[in-house]
Amino acid sequence: MRKPVLLTTPIRAVANVLKAPLYPVYALARRRTPQVGWLHLELRPRLTEFQSALPSLARFVPELAQRQPTALSALRRLAQAASNDPHVLGVLVELPPLATGWSRARGVRDAFRTLRDAGKEVVVYLPRGGGNLELYVAAGASKIILGPEATFMALGLSMESRYIKTMLGKLGVSVEPFARKEFKTAAETAARDAMSEPQREQLGALLTTLHGELVDALAARPAMTPERVDAVFAAGFLRGEAAIAAGVCDAFAYEDQLGETLARLFPSHPRKAAPKAPRWGKGPPKRRSLAPAEPEVALHGAGTFLARAEHEFFYRLRDRPYVGVVRVQGAIRDNDEDPRGIRQTFWALRAAREDDGCVGVVLLVNSPGGSALASDRIHREVVRLKQAKPVVAYFEDVAASGGYYVAAPADAIVAQPVSITGSIGVVSARLLARDLLAKVGVHTEVLRSAPHADMFSPARELDDDERAILDTELDAFYANFVRLVAEGRGRSVDVIEPLARGRVWSGRDAATHGLVDRLGGFDVAFDEVRRRADVPDAQRAGLEPVVLQMRPLVGDGALRRLLVDTDASLTDDLAAVSGAGLPRVAGAVRGLLSPVAPELAELMGLLGGEQFLYYAMGIPDIR
Repeated sequence: MRKPVLLTTPIRAVANVLKAPLYPVYALARRRTPQVGWLHLELRPRLTEFQSALPSLARFVPELAQRQPTALSALRRLAQAASNDPHVLGVLVELPPLATGWSRARGVRDAFRTLRDAGKEVVVYLPRGGGNLELYVAAGASKIILGPEATFMALGLSMESRYIKTMLGKLGVSVEPFARKEFKTAAETAARDAMSEPQREQLGALLTTLHGELVDALAARPAMTPERVDAVFAAGFLRGEAAIAAGVCDAFAYEDQLGETLARLFPSHPRKAAPKAPRWGKGPPKRRSLAPAEPEVALHGAGTFLARAEHEFFYRLRDRPYVGVVRVQGAIRDNDEDPRGIRQTFWALRAAREDDGCVGVVLLVNSPGGSALASDRIHREVVRLKQAKPVVAYFEDVAASGGYYVAAPADAIVAQPVSITGSIGVVSARLLARDLLAKVGVHTEVLRSAPHADMFSPARELDDDERAILDTELDAFYANFVRLVAEGRGRSVDVIEPLARGRVWSGRDAATHGLVDRLGGFDVAFDEVRRRADVPDAQRAGLEPVVLQMRPLVGDGALRRLLVDTDASLTDDLAAVSGAGLPRVAGAVRGLLSPVAPELAELMGLLGGEQFLYYAMGIPDIR
């Protein structure tokens, strides 16, 4: 059940014996490797914690390779290897416009900090400029190089919600939400005309925390003051000399000028001499090459460097103990046909529990919640795993509602300051389309075998008894949610309940209130498992993370996962918790009516939804 190995121990031993005569040549080649100097790394727009390798044949399709995200796990290994190599002077990171969340962006900054703490320079190059997220990442570098015609759009952060109750009323449709408690606002955009005060309060607190992180990142730049940071956001758009004067940029360069620009920024670093321009025939040159006029710093591929640093000449005779990584990604759906869903998670949790080589687990959560029943089933598997081995949860961009529910039993919870978590509550919503049906000439006749058999029909309102039935069910689910969190946190229900009530917290605020134990990235969660693992001290330092992932059957969505992003956007995930078959609806509607797509997708999901209780949050995108 652990990561499959093709060679058994006897075959590995024979292979090592056959390779042994070549080892002196291998060792000599490594000793004679020239000085590294600077590494060049090009990040992809999408970031993920771990990235599975492409199938062999897919590697020959350039479009698929380009769509692969940058793995933060590989970035951390690169930072550690470069930090330990005295020949590495610095790393040049080319940063495109990012399509990722704030927690993963913070993971890139953590890798920069590892390099800088080791005395290495980090330079970020933004050929196309960027916005808030790119500025946040770049501010963690030693120097920032901007494309000559690129612009920084430092506009600050905003959250925008569109309320469609009036529009739905004109269509003859209304939505009746049932939520526990006042901060559980997942359905309010369809049920209200304006933002509720609890929603305004929790969004305001979240926005304040995230903006504070961005301000702190900029304030850490050389010669930056709080007044200069305020001036950056007041200016909005910064380019050219204005960007340098504002302190958000140190130099400009095109791609072919990076080597000489680094030489100017770091004059003490070794350089390679610029080639001389050739002369054609006798006398003055008739034509000059485009060679740089100044000495430049040599750049070496970061991927090649990491592959060489991690290469092992001999095969390991035995598999080492490892720390398993179990991912809970996207909306939590009770759907066995979903390849990212409950079936995958169950398999991984059970495999970790049964494999003696797995000494502990990091539960990697990036989910806004979903089905209450599915969340409870995953929670049960985490409890069973915890009885056998240490479990530490790590929250990425979002681990809220059902995402927090599944992590509640963990021995410890780690989150980034900019993670979004909490939302401990439950929500249901009911669609009433009686007026719409009448407008289009639809007449409904109902035959019932019991008084409440048609209580979910959109053709009629609920009576008082049916509302009481729903309220009782929601109260029970909410009380159980709070109780499980209290047990997992080792605190009383009276302490946890005021922190619950459906409220969303930033990772930093959650840590202040005891809903999170430590702030940091995946490496902090991994170190926590390694510290708790029951292994000899001699093996503790050699533990490595291994992602436990069930291999899909042929035709089980494998090709689709290569062609489609592996991590759905928050908009899709938030919509997906509202009913069966909704992801297709959300994607189609978003393309046609982007301003109100999430709300419409939720409503359409309610029409066909088979479940009515959801652990979901109602937070708009942060821009």
